Amino acid sequence: MKILVINIKYLGDLIVSTPGLNALRKAKPEAEIVFLLRKGFEDVLKNNPNIDRIIAFDPSLKGNSGFKKITAGIKFIKKIRDEKYDVVIALHPGDRTAFWAWFSGAETRIAPHKQSFGSLFNKRVKVFEDSISYLEYYNQIISAFIGKFDSTETEFFIPGEDEIWADNFLKENNFSREKKIIGIHPSASEPTKIWPSTKFIELIKKLLSEKIEVLLIEGPQDKLICEKIKSAFAGDELKYFRSEKISQTAALIKKCNLFITHDTGTRHLSIAVGIPVLALLPEDNLKFWNFYDRINYHHSLIGKRYIEEKDSQRDGYLDGISVNEVFEKVAGLLEL
Repeated sequence: MKILVINIKYLGDLIVSTPGLNALRKAKPEAEIVFLLRKGFEDVLKNNPNIDRIIAFDPSLKGNSGFKKITAGIKFIKKIRDEKYDVVIALHPGDRTAFWAWFSGAETRIAPHKQSFGSLFNKRVKVFEDSISYLEYYNQIISAFIGKFDSTETEFFIPGEDEIWADNFLKENNFSREKKIIGIHPSASEPTKIWPSTKFIELIKKLLSEKIEVLLIEGPQDKLICEKIKSAFAGDELKYFRSEKISQTAALIKKCNLFITHDTGTRHLSIAVGIPVLALLPEDNLKFWNFYDRINYHHSLIGKRYIEEKDSQRDGYLDGISVNEVFEKVAGLLEL
């Protein structure tokens, strides 16, 4: 049996789909399982033993026009069809995923019920985005094929060479073996989910005064806020890492005693590698993304999105969480 699983969303969604992949492998140990994801995110599942291969889709194709775009699209569909899948499982709705499933020729085509080209699937699951947690959402879609299972155990597998790289990074950047390390990723996908940089600066100063090493992690779209934070510190007082490879970021997070971030992919990455996380979350997003209740190393503080007129000088709009609240929570978790 040959199974294609499709999820072309981002880091957090890919990690949250790993319990389903684990269950799928256990239910179909003899199957060849192929995962189709967005180009640039191969690292997330590259070393996952529950899949056999990865197919990467280049989303930049949709920005092309005319003959080049059409030709590239046809070649990609032909590539999927030539694989001769028995089953296609689309983990989210989408016109593109529907056509891929249909043209694959697979006998069984599974996807969420509500979407524009739902008729191209022959097994539609009555689950709806933004109505249940995304963990349960992905699990229910895969359950439609293998039967019900219940797991919150997300996974990320760090290559051995990146574990070694992380050890060398700590040595080269003069991390002290006697001090605890707190990793901080201060950004997110949208400003209303971000705690302001001024508060991060105040928090980091308090942490440094407690003889804690602080590692600031910058993602691909985080340059502005990270530069503001870095500029408040001299020399190597604040350690810094610009993330270009997800598996290296995971390896560094695994070296931390605690990781602080928002509702973003690195929160899920921290949980997946077994490192305690303190997440600063907006109260309106909890139903869909705060589903780690049974995992004792996930902790959160809840704030509100600032929805008044935007201030161009402000780089974060998550209000209602004070620096003292975060510091006291950290102190309790690390027993300072």
